[in-house]
Amino acid sequence: MKILSLKDKRKGLTLVLLEDGNELLLDTEIVILNSLTPGAVLCDPDALLYESDLKRAKNRALWYLSRGDLSEKKLTEKLTLGGFMPNAVGGAVQRMKELDLINDERLAVRLCEYLTEQGASKREIVYKLMNKGIPSTVARYTVEEIETDETEKLGKLIKTKYASKLTCEEGVKKVFAALIRKGYSYSDVRDALRAYSEELENEEY
Repeated sequence: MKILSLKDKRKGLTLVLLEDGNELLLDTEIVILNSLTPGAVLCDPDALLYESDLKRAKNRALWYLSRGDLSEKKLTEKLTLGGFMPNAVGGAVQRMKELDLINDERLAVRLCEYLTEQGASKREIVYKLMNKGIPSTVARYTVEEIETDETEKLGKLIKTKYASKLTCEEGVKKVFAALIRKGYSYSDVRDALRAYSEELENEEY
């Protein structure tokens, strides 16, 4: 297929008009590397489209990752929404893995440690990891591998966030419900609130 003309477009893209009336929107660098000029014959336009899309998808992936860590699933979703060809998306994601720029296991550990410090329950952490695109098996394994004391976390959370609300029975009920919603078990919440109450009583003597 012969090229009739080339026209510069925005953001480093070139519009290639073919003799059959079709158009190819290619990365300008790909156009230059392949020496595409008016009159040149294209043997495989689809291969050029893939080469261009793959390059652009890699650049977009690097831009996304420069703004924050992403799981493999979330990066794939973002690139797909960007309109890139499925095989170009797969190629770009694979390249990011080869460069160790995405690593679900490493991301899961980092997020788990952060959420643990914030007082999140194991159940809540698993949910949030999966919401970030971490596979459920990786999320559950990571949470179980990192040793955490749910009772200790609850005690710290009650003192730092909920203590002011435990001055009346209604407040205790609301705190109890809030902690259950965060994924802590009924028995752990009950014991933690009881321990906090006993600690206050001992301080009064």
